[in-house]
Amino acid sequence: MVHKIAGLTALALLSAAAVGPARADNARRFDGRWVVRTSAESGSCGKNYDFKLAVKNGTVTYAGFWPVKATGGISKLGVVRMTLAHGQQKVTAKGLAEGDQASGDWSSPDHPKCSGSWFAKRA
Repeated sequence: MVHKIAGLTALALLSAAAVGPARADNARRFDGRWVVRTSAESGSCGKNYDFKLAVKNGTVTYAGFWPVKATGGISKLGVVRMTLAHGQQKVTAKGLAEGDQASGDWSSPDHPKCSGSWFAKRA
């Protein structure tokens, strides 16, 4: 399951917990469903994952079937900061959204330590 979380971190991709609240009118430009693809590049998380996130008023939520909690969002400038958690396992992601695409990096600070990149596009 750590591998699933690591993959999810990627979008871990569209959260703004660390970015702070964005004005609703600007944050809405990223609203909708996003399809995220992750790539594990270092550490022991060897799998890549595809999953969905939803963004509303700049706030991201997980839109899949696993018991995953997503927090964070996208700032009005498109800065993505997010955390995905499953039980005690956590992944953080950061990046940039522009138009209908977003990309960035993710990392899992706990066992197993691993990191990679992610890419998302509006569904």
